[in-house]
Order: sequence, then C-alpha cells, then structure tokens
Amino acid sequence: MLLFLILLLFDLWLWYALITDLKGRTAILSIIVIAVKASVSLLLLFLFIRVFAYRGEFADPANAFIRIVLGALAAMIFTAGSVYMAMILLTWLPQRLMKRRMRAAGLINITVFMLVVLLFADGFFRQRFDVKIMREEVAVPRLDPALSGMKIVLVSDLHLSSWHGHYDKLEKVMTTISREQPDLLVNTGDFITYGWQEFGECDTILRKAVAKNGAFAVVGNHDDGTYYPDYDEIYGAESKAILEKKITQSGYQLISDTVVITTFNGAEIAVAGVVTHGHRLDMRYGDFEKVLGQIPDSLFTVMLLHDPAGWLLTAVNGSMPDLTLSGHTHGLQVGTPGSRRSPAEQFHERWRGTYKFNGSQLFVTTGLGTMGMAVRLFMPPEIVVLTVIPE
Repeated sequence: MLLFLILLLFDLWLWYALITDLKGRTAILSIIVIAVKASVSLLLLFLFIRVFAYRGEFADPANAFIRIVLGALAAMIFTAGSVYMAMILLTWLPQRLMKRRMRAAGLINITVFMLVVLLFADGFFRQRFDVKIMREEVAVPRLDPALSGMKIVLVSDLHLSSWHGHYDKLEKVMTTISREQPDLLVNTGDFITYGWQEFGECDTILRKAVAKNGAFAVVGNHDDGTYYPDYDEIYGAESKAILEKKITQSGYQLISDTVVITTFNGAEIAVAGVVTHGHRLDMRYGDFEKVLGQIPDSLFTVMLLHDPAGWLLTAVNGSMPDLTLSGHTHGLQVGTPGSRRSPAEQFHERWRGTYKFNGSQLFVTTGLGTMGMAVRLFMPPEIVVLTVIPE
C-alpha cells in the first residue's frame, strides 16, 4: 500500500508538471499529451482496484499476469517522473540566472515523458516477445571426439503466467526450438512465479519442444511455491508434487539433486541438476557433493543450476563440471541499446553469457519470460543454442 501511495504521488506530480509545461503550447500537443497521461492514470487506477479487490486464487495465471502489468506501469511512472524531475533540476539554475523561464526546457520535458511512455509500450507489446536465438560455441579441453558438434539448447525462466493471453507466442517459441533439432534440451527452472496454478495447461505447449537425446530440467527458486502469499508446508508439498508432474508432462526429465547418464554418438554424458531455493538475499542450493560425487572425472558433465551465483560451489569435490548452465538473472529485463550492458552488472557477478574458471565454463541466459514487470527493454528474451567443440 505504501508503494502505491508513493506511486500515486508521482503520478499526481507528473500531472502538475505536464500541465505547467503545456501552458501556451498548441492545442493539438496539449490534447495528445493529456490524452496519453489520462490513459496512463486510468490504467493505473484500474489495475490497482483489480489487484487489491481480487479475492480469487492468487496464483491464477490472469491474476499473476495483472500484477506484472501493474509492475510495468509502476516502473514507467517512476522512470518518467524521475527523468522529468532530473530535467527540471538541471534547468532550474540556468532559469534562475537568466531570471526567466526557458520555454524550450518545458518542451524537452514533455518530449522526454512521451518517449518514456512509448519506450515502455514497446517493451510491453513488442520487445518482451521479440525472442532472439543466441548461438555460441563451447570449446572444451580434452573433449571426446564423439561429442564434437553436439548441440545443446538452453532455455530458462519461463514464468509461464507472463505469457497469459499470448500462449500462441509461447507455442511459437517451442516450435522454433524443435526446428533447431537440438541433441539436448535443458531448462534451468523458474517455470512459475508464485504457485503451481500458473502452469495451467502449458504442459501441452511445452512438450512441442523436443530434442534427439532428451530434455532435462531443474527447478528454480520460484518453483518451490515459497513466493505464494499464504505459503505453508502443506501448500509447499502440494506445489512440489503438482509441479513435478506438470514438468514431466511437458516432456522434461526432472533432475533434482541427481544425475542422469545419456549418450551422444555413443559417448556417455552426465547431466546433473542441483536445485535452488530461497529469495534474493537468502539463496540456498541442493547437495553439490552428493550429486557431483557420483560422476567419474572422465565423463563430460553438464550441470543445470538455476542461480549462477552458486557456480563456484560446484568445486566441492575438487573439480568442476565441464559446462554449467544457468538463468535466474533475466538481465534485470533492462539493457542499454546497442551494447551488452545492463544494470544487472551491479547485482549479479555473473549475469549473462560465458564465464570460465579452471577449465570449467558457465553460460547464463537472460531467460524467456518476465517477472516483476511485464516489460523487456533492450534485453530480449532468448533461446540459447550451444555447440560443443574441442578446444
């Protein structure tokens, strides 16, 4: 509630600032800006009433989706208000020194506001569905020649309720994966955000993505149901059982603190999975020692680990998996145009792409879905295609 009151104050202040800067402008400009601002305010009010008056199942996909739409609108208002305020502060001193108001400054402020609205609208309607295929080669020392050319497709962080109303786009992603003809398909978790109910009938969509030598998944920290507002041990057990069933029905072999041996071109591969639990400042992991202790050092190992912050813990037995695959960061869903930079760098030591340590490699994907806000800004959802080659 406090956050909404702050948001409301930002919104009211934006009204005041815009109306002040619109004085003396053309009628057409005033009508356009006021119409856009009124639409934003009405949508904010509608979403607020919808969220706080809702009495149904919290983890219903529609309700979970409405919450991230509200998050997107809140982020837009905070961004627009903050930038607008910064522009006013930057022009305050020059105006005081000249002892007159700079009309150009007001027009710049209005333009910035409109650009922020357009940017977030694009992030909501287009960018969050603009899935990119990222192709990378993974050069592995002492690789068994039989494994050269093996293709692994990595996806993560589906947050299935974020596709609500657009499941056709999710189905298109799955068929795109199948067209890549992967040898292995791996999913590093966060199928849901709050509760198992968000999964809905998505298992019928997810199973459209297939791989020649199997699909494997590990759960992420959102998948244990602890983000559900009324979480208790009963709900946790129910969520675990239902989610395991749904993930299996989606075509994945769920590997939770265990190892599966599969083959490619007659060569054995160990696919290991360690679970991730907890929230932002209290992340916990499964049993690395138990899992990795089962794997001979000579066996090429792919480790599925949702949170890349736990990567170095894989050295518990003295050696690390050849390749660890993770997600979790989303790249904060925000990047800078034309570069691979993101505010995520300030929060995650390893947030996107390839990292190397002692002959071991980690690849982190920014995922497919959204959480917190139903927007991606210059941080597109991605399907990662990794081709294993000898170093």
